[in-house]
Amino acid sequence: MSNIEVKSYRYLRTAMVALLLGLGAAVVYHSLQAGAFLASVSAYYYTPAQAIFVGALIALGTCMIALKGTNEVEDVFLNLGGMFAAVVAIVPTSRGADYRTAVRACEQADSPALEKLDCPTVRTLAEATNANVENSTVALLFVGALALLAAVLFYSLKDRRTPGAKFPRWAFVATLVVYGGCAGAFAASRAWFIDNAHYIGAVGLLACIIVVAVANALRRDQGRQETLNAIPGALARSRDFYAWFARILLGAAGTGILLWLVDWISLFLLEIVVAAFFAVFWMVQTIERWRDEPRPDGGDPGELSPIKAQRSSPGSGRPDHDQTDRTVGQA
Repeated sequence: MSNIEVKSYRYLRTAMVALLLGLGAAVVYHSLQAGAFLASVSAYYYTPAQAIFVGALIALGTCMIALKGTNEVEDVFLNLGGMFAAVVAIVPTSRGADYRTAVRACEQADSPALEKLDCPTVRTLAEATNANVENSTVALLFVGALALLAAVLFYSLKDRRTPGAKFPRWAFVATLVVYGGCAGAFAASRAWFIDNAHYIGAVGLLACIIVVAVANALRRDQGRQETLNAIPGALARSRDFYAWFARILLGAAGTGILLWLVDWISLFLLEIVVAAFFAVFWMVQTIERWRDEPRPDGGDPGELSPIKAQRSSPGSGRPDHDQTDRTVGQA
């Protein structure tokens, strides 16, 4: 892997955190201007923060899909998380029960509530939302189909010629299932899709974030582990930032969901806590792996290169203390 590729990898990871911070800044600024926070982050779709909300989530999803995970599980759930993030961005959350009641009333010619409603405005809002979702979903499905086709073509033209390369069947199937579910729901019932896709996407994105954190906690690179085993006490010292962070994230998400279900906290607070944990986790991992050198054998950034492994091996007599310190924190 060349130095340019490694730098691109670093900047892509950093961009994901920058996008979350930008979204947070837009949400906080509008809330300070309005004097109150809304019920959820998704509700900011209907505020002046809409452009940043949609743009940040689309860009975040693109980064998650483009980024190569450190193992197969992380790679798959980054891809799925990116797909869910795009759905959350383009399908807005409901405006609330009052708005839904108004829409239904305006659709009924003999409704007694018509005298109190501005039905032209209500209908305009509903039609604009439907048109936005329809246009954006068609574009998203079109790009998704091209991406699935490109994955097959890339493997056929290049990867299959690489010794030991295997087509990621279960990853492709998982992606195809999510894509097919989205396309099928959109084709079957636009109204159902508009009412429910946002919530399904939000739950899916949350689940993918948690799985990515857990996958990092369970990740064990063989080269690193051999190096750690050669250093007395290193394994104990390395237990284990990612494992503890994954436990904290799981605990916070589980507790937050329960508290939200019983109306003790708002959905907004739950979303902010999970996003903040993920941003911290992602940035710490990025900083720890920032100085990893390009591997001449084409390995992913963050893996211990053969030269480093040899220098740090028990028989070399030349432990690489700089690499050891970084490796202990990354195991």
